[in-house]
Amino acid sequence: MSTPKISILTHDIAGGAFTNLCTTLVRGFQKLGVDCNLVVLFASAEELAKYPDIQIVTLNVKRTIFSLGATVRYLREYQPDVILPMPWYFNIVAIWAKYLSGVKTKVILGEHNIISLEAGIEHRDKLRLRFLPILMRYTYPYSDGLIGVSKDTITDLVETLKISSEIPMRVILNPINPERLQELAQEPVYHPWFQNPEIPVILTTARLAKQKQLDNLLRAFAQVVKETPGKLIILGEGPLRLELEQLSKELGIQELVWMPGYDPNPYRYMAKCDLFVLASAWEGCPIALQEAMGCGAAVVVTDAPGGMKDIIDYGKYGMMVATSDAEALATGMLRILTQIDLKQDYRKQAKVRSQDFHYLHISKQYLDFCLSVLVSPILKNKEVV
Repeated sequence: MSTPKISILTHDIAGGAFTNLCTTLVRGFQKLGVDCNLVVLFASAEELAKYPDIQIVTLNVKRTIFSLGATVRYLREYQPDVILPMPWYFNIVAIWAKYLSGVKTKVILGEHNIISLEAGIEHRDKLRLRFLPILMRYTYPYSDGLIGVSKDTITDLVETLKISSEIPMRVILNPINPERLQELAQEPVYHPWFQNPEIPVILTTARLAKQKQLDNLLRAFAQVVKETPGKLIILGEGPLRLELEQLSKELGIQELVWMPGYDPNPYRYMAKCDLFVLASAWEGCPIALQEAMGCGAAVVVTDAPGGMKDIIDYGKYGMMVATSDAEALATGMLRILTQIDLKQDYRKQAKVRSQDFHYLHISKQYLDFCLSVLVSPILKNKEVV
């Protein structure tokens, strides 16, 4: 069939993982000759000016809960062949909007996290999110397809949330733009910790939240500096900042930990750090890890549910240690910091692996799946990996 019209529906373009993901996918689709719109709730003139090469449609609403009517109007006016909503709450909106609008648009959901853990642990105090798995169970079957960003993401949907496996499903990792990373990574870092090559710098970029297990990382780092000098940088912001700062003091490492908050260009740190670490309790498919590898960082991750294992191919392209085990994490970090040849090998392997995440390669996988759904509307297949 001819190249389809595709719309991507997400929250905003203010920055962060989904801004990077969606804008990268749009650029990939455009290079593949696809007519693609990025649809967001709202974007300021300043934000729109940052993406002159992307077709961005604003629904002019402030919150997702008010977006259904605007999404219906958009579908009726533009009538894309496929809409790709992300994250989960836009999956719900897109399914309802399709049926209320009466258009023939295919809704292909994007699942980006381990929802049973996200709802049951991270958001267990938010009543509206605790019932999310039930809402998904009875809504997702009305979609036309589903893309999960890791094998565990789809396994969680099918086995834990009991979502029908008859929906066409495919695992596709997140895309990155290696050329853009290399350009931004060239920007200088003036922080004094990067002026002394004798003291290694460990980096993580993560929201300061339960999922990221930064408390475990701090405890592991406290063990590491008993054996070798080191500094730790945590890029990101979140609700646990005060708790993490207090823990750093209790561990006696507050002078060795820098938490500057969100940085729009973490790539300059990724390219210059000695080690990148993700100590998460679960993940979807962390773009930060993929980007760090694209910048040539040696990486250590946990074997938690989600896409970290997929990204490093179970230890081939980075070191994998047990989840929630500060001692194991410290041992893994020490191995790379103290074995120069091992660190250099992981750096090379990371760069090689990052090419598999190239946005043109990933966008082509998205396009192929969209086409398969369009040409085989009654196809009911199991997960395709």
